[in-house]
Amino acid sequence: MYIDIAQPDRGWQDIYRLCITFVNPRPIGFISTISADGVRNLAPFSFFNMVNANPPVVIFCAGRTRDGGKKDSLVNVEDTREFVVAVVTAPMAEAMNQSSASYPPDVDEFSAAGFTPKPATIVQPALVAESPVNCECVLDRIVDYGDHPGASAVVFGRIVTIHVNDEYLADDGLLDPEKLQTIGRMGRGTYARTTDRFDLPRPEIK
Repeated sequence: MYIDIAQPDRGWQDIYRLCITFVNPRPIGFISTISADGVRNLAPFSFFNMVNANPPVVIFCAGRTRDGGKKDSLVNVEDTREFVVAVVTAPMAEAMNQSSASYPPDVDEFSAAGFTPKPATIVQPALVAESPVNCECVLDRIVDYGDHPGASAVVFGRIVTIHVNDEYLADDGLLDPEKLQTIGRMGRGTYARTTDRFDLPRPEIK
């Protein structure tokens, strides 16, 4: 099958729905922010990743709402220039999904979804106590792709502090994937567990 995305009768929603069924599994960044008025916000983003090592930089992409408006997470980061990324694990899945509901800006989504806020050490937004890993981030830059439905703002954040629950560490001091049980986002409403894994050694030139 050949798909010409330039065809005028093919909407951006069709391309998006197709792409997220093969751009996967996508890691989930659970983004904690705080509004200028002090309201906590918590939302999952599957357009998320780490994109630089030195300095350590993560991104998440805040898509526009159906009417082209900005999501609360983006507004808060623009106002405060800070956010926290929490790792999402299998036991957190249902509550994480609940936090993705379209709550109004004055609702504390920690409370709405049943998560526990924990004070950060450097930034204002709260850590997610139920998550084994939380990264405090300061805004580096925002790359905006427009103000129309389907557009996104790519938020780049520098990690300034990482909080790791020691119970999830392996003997080598790194996170143990068996204990961590992260989940990933597939297409539609499907998620993936990370319990089926395999190792490959780094290759040498033959």
